[in-house]
Amino acid sequence: MVFRSVWTACTLAVFFSVGSPAQSTTPSSQQTPATPAPQNSNGQTPSTTPNAAPPKLQLQDLPPDSHTLTPAEQQQQKQEEAMNAAIRLASLQAHWGPQMTTAGLSLTMNEVTRTKTAEGTQITYRLTGSGFSQTDKLMLVRWSLDAQAKVLMGGIGFDVGGAAVCNDTPGADALASAASNLSAASNLSAAPAPSGTAKTANAQPAFTPPPSCATMMKPGQLVEIETTAAPGEAIRVALVTADRKRAAETSAIPFPMANEDKGCRLQVILSVKDAGLVLVDGTGFPANMLLKLVASAGGASHELHARSSADGRIVIPLLTGEQGKSSGQTTVKFAGINREPTLDTPKEEATPNPECAPAVSYPWGEGSYKVQ
Repeated sequence: MVFRSVWTACTLAVFFSVGSPAQSTTPSSQQTPATPAPQNSNGQTPSTTPNAAPPKLQLQDLPPDSHTLTPAEQQQQKQEEAMNAAIRLASLQAHWGPQMTTAGLSLTMNEVTRTKTAEGTQITYRLTGSGFSQTDKLMLVRWSLDAQAKVLMGGIGFDVGGAAVCNDTPGADALASAASNLSAASNLSAAPAPSGTAKTANAQPAFTPPPSCATMMKPGQLVEIETTAAPGEAIRVALVTADRKRAAETSAIPFPMANEDKGCRLQVILSVKDAGLVLVDGTGFPANMLLKLVASAGGASHELHARSSADGRIVIPLLTGEQGKSSGQTTVKFAGINREPTLDTPKEEATPNPECAPAVSYPWGEGSYKVQ
């Protein structure tokens, strides 16, 4: 279950990752002119004698290794690839927000309403920001669980109070403007292949500009995010300039799976819907210390280790599951400072364990994702 869910989530083509510069074609190596064959007195090329020594076998002439991976090796390779994909996904999610926001920009989600419906609690957010230019036409991006980051619309700006609004007018050629800005940015897509040649496998797909906000909103209308969510689900949005060179990101967790004890707080954030991969986020711990947590599921448990930041925060990706089970419950608890063994006896007393002991439990597996 664990690796299947990670593979599902890691088919993401995250919006911000498609902006890599195009790779130039490597020129072919110059070929050394062939040496003309020797000729006899009649100007004819002599035939090869049957006793001529065969050419020596060079290392590069050896056939490739024909070893076929065993089923066990294939499974191990798949698990390693899934683990690497999970780490990449968790890293993107953990850094979403101020850490990935362009310097000088900021974006905040402000909850305005919650309404109970048959489909779950409908939550409405509005966006406020700073640092953008008054002439910026921004694109709204939403990154949902188990889905690609999607550009919802363009033409967004800010009013005098800093609230995000539709900044386009009906009939404005927003698409042409966005397309012009995109084509002028050389780092957005691969260069077109020369006429008559096939596109390379690494060529990035062309970016399609989103529809203008004016096609679905009135000019000056506030931008709102309406959504439902499950416990531990983060709502992630961003505003990006049309050339995709500047962006501000933010997120909110409407229904936190968290617990706090004496100033220390642990929360679990879903990375995929079935909680096969989660982020364990902790705050309020001793700064710059190697900490120990324990994750328990069923009758098994294992330790997690992470060094806290200068502000006492930790973020740990955790793969969830039990052998032979499709669902279950996991509990993560703080277990104190990890005492690293040293050869020297410390001259001063070791830092004492904090008195707090927060623990948080969450469901995983089939049927665990339930909108509140």
